[in-house]
Amino acid sequence: MPPTPNRSSTSNLTISTTSSATSPVNNERKLTRLAGLWRWLAILLLVGVALYTFLDDGEVEASQRIVRGGHEEKRELTIVLNTFERYDLMNKAINYYSKCDCVKYIYIIWSEETPPSQSLLSRFTETDVPRVIFNIQKEDSLNNRFKPLPSPHTDAIFSVDDDMRVPCDELALALEVWRSSSDSLVGFMPRIHLRGGPDGLLQYRCWWKVWWTGAYSIILTKAAILHHKFFHAYFDQMPKAIHTLVDDRRNCEDIAMQFLMSNITSLPPIYVKGHLGDKGALGGISTSHNVIKAGHMIQRDDCLNELVKIYGHNPLKRAHYFIDAANNRWNSAPSTWWEYISSDLWKW
Repeated sequence: MPPTPNRSSTSNLTISTTSSATSPVNNERKLTRLAGLWRWLAILLLVGVALYTFLDDGEVEASQRIVRGGHEEKRELTIVLNTFERYDLMNKAINYYSKCDCVKYIYIIWSEETPPSQSLLSRFTETDVPRVIFNIQKEDSLNNRFKPLPSPHTDAIFSVDDDMRVPCDELALALEVWRSSSDSLVGFMPRIHLRGGPDGLLQYRCWWKVWWTGAYSIILTKAAILHHKFFHAYFDQMPKAIHTLVDDRRNCEDIAMQFLMSNITSLPPIYVKGHLGDKGALGGISTSHNVIKAGHMIQRDDCLNELVKIYGHNPLKRAHYFIDAANNRWNSAPSTWWEYISSDLWKW
């Protein structure tokens, strides 16, 4: 009698063979699913960034803000808000910074041909805290943002664009840093100058180069604190040719202020790490929606080299540190591992 086939073995062999044949298909399906998941995660990330940047973040109209009283002794900062024909952003900026306890005055630099309407002016009174004041200019010029302010104002000036949002606690931290070095330009957006290319001219570089080199030499005045005396110096001591350069280029005023301060004090700026909201990232006052086509970086290179020609030297000073809040536990770590087991570990 012929031997009976082992059905169990045949069945197992068949299953094994089938499984082996379909394994690449299953792997391909898994990879497809993973790729789809990553695509959705990337889309969600982009949507989140868009929502954070462009949509209303809960700010209410300036006409709805009513702030009375407050702790005057804490209010040591004057905001100089640079704006031009962006009334929604201006109103939201006024409301936003009015909530910061350190702010005493808000000056709106108004460089438009038409003066602000009475309905706009009537929204604010002298008893508001902080007090909102419209500083009306006779001509449209980026130099206007550094014109000396009429009284009243504080020594500490926060120069900011209407599309920038600095959290109140980080603004207070920057003010604390500025108090310790009031001759420095203290701010949130660092840049660096480099010398490169076959012609050896200066080049202007942004955050990625700051991160890569671990150094910076410029802080942008679209979000920076400085002493009011440098507003006087901008018009009284700085070469008039620079005013003309700024007006002709519609650019360079922030770099010009850094050149001026570094030339007077021989100090570098101070970078304070922050978490800013930029409501005009793709449509700033002095840039187009496509900064590459607009030649923005080339213009900034030209600003550096023109300023060096006017001064006869490069006064910019590099710094290799940044300031962060001590309560930022993600970046806060002891200098030695022994500190982790310090004797006060259990004494909270």
